Amino acid sequence: MNSSDYGKIKELISNYKEWFINRLRKYVEVETPTGDTIQNRKLLNTIAADFRDLGFEVEWKESVSSAGQIFCRLKSVNTEEDQLMIGHADTVWPVGTLEEIPWKIDENVITGPGVYDMKSGIVMMQLSIKVMKELGLNPVLRPVVMITSDEETGSRDSWDEIEKIAKEVKRVFVPEPSIGLEGKIKTQRKGSGRYQITVKGREAHSGVEPEKGVSAVVEMSTIVQNLDKLNDYEKGVSLNVGMISGGKAVNVVPGECTIHIDLRFLKNEDGEEVDRYIKELEPQLKGAEILIEGGLRRPPIIQNERNEKLWKLVKECANQLDLSIEQGLSGGGSDGSITSQFTATIDGMGPVGEGAHSPSEKILVHETLDRASLLTAMLLADDVG
Repeated sequence: MNSSDYGKIKELISNYKEWFINRLRKYVEVETPTGDTIQNRKLLNTIAADFRDLGFEVEWKESVSSAGQIFCRLKSVNTEEDQLMIGHADTVWPVGTLEEIPWKIDENVITGPGVYDMKSGIVMMQLSIKVMKELGLNPVLRPVVMITSDEETGSRDSWDEIEKIAKEVKRVFVPEPSIGLEGKIKTQRKGSGRYQITVKGREAHSGVEPEKGVSAVVEMSTIVQNLDKLNDYEKGVSLNVGMISGGKAVNVVPGECTIHIDLRFLKNEDGEEVDRYIKELEPQLKGAEILIEGGLRRPPIIQNERNEKLWKLVKECANQLDLSIEQGLSGGGSDGSITSQFTATIDGMGPVGEGAHSPSEKILVHETLDRASLLTAMLLADDVG
C-alpha cells in the first residue's frame, strides 16, 4: 500500500458509519447466551449469509454441546498462505436481557448486551473486507474468518478446531475488545485455571458427640489459607477462592465443604506450579478426604518474538493512519490464547469501549471505526515474516 491508501481506508470506513451501526444492531438483537444452541445457530446463520455476500465460502462445523463454528474463506484471493480473524457469537447475557438493557445510541456511544464483547468485533471484520474490496486493495495473505459459539465458557467444543486452524495460518488477528477507553492492544493475556475442591468429613451432633465428627469446614479453612499464600502479584499470579459452601445446620459438625477457585498467571511454568500444588493437596485432619476437579484452562499470551514483530507492524500501520496506540495486559482469556501457542497473534484488535460482562457495556463508535481502519490496514500489510 502507498500512503494515500491509508487515507482512503479511513475515509471510506467513516462513510460506512450507518452501515456499521445497522449491522451491529441486527446482531445484538439476536440474544446469544453460551449454551443456547438455537439462538446461537440463528445468529451464526445470519453471520454466515453476510460473509457469503462479501464473497466468502462458508463451512459450518457442528459440535456436541454448542452451535458449532463457521469458517469463512475469501474466494477472490489466490494466495498460498492464510491469515485468520477469529471471534465468537456467544455472550454472557441470558435471553431477555434486551428488555432490561436495550440497544441504545447516545451520540458517539452505543450500549446493549454484547455490543462490546464482541459482536462489534464481528462487524469490524466484515467492514474491513468490504472496504478492502471496494478500494481494490489485495492482501498478500488470504483472509479467513472463524466464528465460534462457546468462547465465554472456555471454548471446549471449539478448542481442537482453533488449534488446527492456528497451525495452518501465518498470523491471527483477534477483534476482541481493546483495553478500556484508552483502547490498548492486548499483547499479553494471563493464562487461567478453574478448580472445584470438595472436602468430605464426617457429620456428628455438635452438642451430643462432637468428638465423633470430622469437620469439613475446619479442613477447608486450612486449605483456603494455604491457597491464599500462593498469590504473587509481582509475578502475575492471582488465585481467588470466589465461592464457598458447607454444612447443613449450625448444630451439626459439617460433613462436606466445597470451594471454587479462579487462577490467573502470566507464565506457563507459574500456572503449572500452582496446578501441581492444588492437585497434590493432602488432608490435615484424620478421616477427611479431598476431592479435586478442574485444572488449567487457557494458556497465556506472551510477548515472544513473532508476537512482538506483529505488534510492531500494528504500530506502523497505526502511525500511517495517524492513530495513537499503546499495548497492555489483560487478565482475561480469549481464543487468541490458544492461537498464540502456534502462530503470531495480536489480540484486542476490536472495539474501543468498556464494561464487558456488565450492564454498562458500551462502545465508542468513532474510535471503533478507527480500529476497523487499523484492522483493514493490518490485513493488507505485507511484512509477514
